[in-house]
Amino acid sequence: MVTSPQLTRDLRSALAAGDLSIAFQGQYDLGPSAIPGSGAQRAPIALEALCRWNHAVLGAIAPDRFIPLAEHGDFLDEVDAHVFARAAAQVALWRSAGHDLGLAVNASPAHFSSRYADTVMARLDDLDLDPAAVTIEITEAPSPQLRPPMLSAIRTLHAAGVAISVDDFAAGDTTVEMLEVLPIDEVKIDRSLTQRTDAAADDAIAAVVASSGEHGWRVVAEGIETVADLERARTRGCHRGQGYLWGLPMPVADVEELLARA
Repeated sequence: MVTSPQLTRDLRSALAAGDLSIAFQGQYDLGPSAIPGSGAQRAPIALEALCRWNHAVLGAIAPDRFIPLAEHGDFLDEVDAHVFARAAAQVALWRSAGHDLGLAVNASPAHFSSRYADTVMARLDDLDLDPAAVTIEITEAPSPQLRPPMLSAIRTLHAAGVAISVDDFAAGDTTVEMLEVLPIDEVKIDRSLTQRTDAAADDAIAAVVASSGEHGWRVVAEGIETVADLERARTRGCHRGQGYLWGLPMPVADVEELLARA
């Protein structure tokens, strides 16, 4: 049995060796062509980069297991930077090949600071990647820690054209009123709310959508797994959808095959 301290050491080694991989999950416009098999839109309009780790002994280890190890080991910032650097480089290649794709990456509130913003901007400059093509997702659960360094980083990236997203809305205790004071561009509705069919869920999403109209946010429904989920998200006024209805997160080769068919 591999202990957590050993796993943490293994994770550090995998990061240093470049052995962590990236899978991409598509985000789709919730227009009439959103339904898979409808004969219309098959390519995503954006891709979220997700870190993956295949342990030499244990095989695939889920992110909800290894991300806390990196956080407790105080090197989650290195993991996030690694994922961003590789994903940005890949999306830059796809865009240069004519695919108008956006990129979404996750950033932990724990290290979201001016240093992180500077790292992002330097990488975009190196790749000549349009900042407007990039969205940085800040996890909502637990609620974003609105520390001065975090707000400063948000404002820096936002001013440069990078979109700022609050991820997993409704998984914690963040309210719409809390969102309204932030310079953000997107709210991602957590699957726990997206998949609910009750009136309270309708009202909660309606409040976000109403505020999005006032503040110019994009609303993304996560966890869309069925056509019913999709139609519900569309009826509720969400702008984009993400989930297994369109397929599992994909390695680079599968994304390229998808793009070639679109």
